Amino acid sequence: MTRRAALLAVIVALSAATLAHAQLVEPPSEAGDFSLEETSGQTRTLSSVRGRVVIVFYEDRDHTSVNHAFKETLHRFVIDNHLQQQTTTYAIADVHGIDGIVRDMARGAIRTIASRYGIQILLDWDGVMRRAPFSLRGSEANVALIDRQGRMRWRHAGAVGEAERTSFFRTFRQLLREPAPAPAAP
Repeated sequence: MTRRAALLAVIVALSAATLAHAQLVEPPSEAGDFSLEETSGQTRTLSSVRGRVVIVFYEDRDHTSVNHAFKETLHRFVIDNHLQQQTTTYAIADVHGIDGIVRDMARGAIRTIASRYGIQILLDWDGVMRRAPFSLRGSEANVALIDRQGRMRWRHAGAVGEAERTSFFRTFRQLLREPAPAPAAP
């Protein structure tokens, strides 16, 4: 194998590995639900926002700034296109495995961050988001899209690069065009 061919093979392998992190979930995973505590003490569920496209940021404390620019771009996109009534964004802290007095300290620190930004942050103490149907990765920055029926449709672990950003917005726009589910019969 020539040196050029070997280099090309390495580039292709690295590109494939990078793209493997961002994925359309096909077929969409079954409708899931979660019930997570938020920093205010209330409980939030995924089922309470059925009919909206849900954007999930699932991160531990070491990865909250990984996708900062992407978060700002997305926020601006939602505001500029008047999508607040069609979408919900959940910031979920990966606090799986934190117990005892450390849990109270973590809750207080996260509450301070949430207050600084004027948002609520959900707390995943039990690793709910790591399990199916969500299957997000622990100890990484995760971004996910959940459709109006509550099905996982796109997810990515790690920094959102240009290819992932393009894939995200393509999927996001598609989900916004899909009809909301019909109300359940009484």
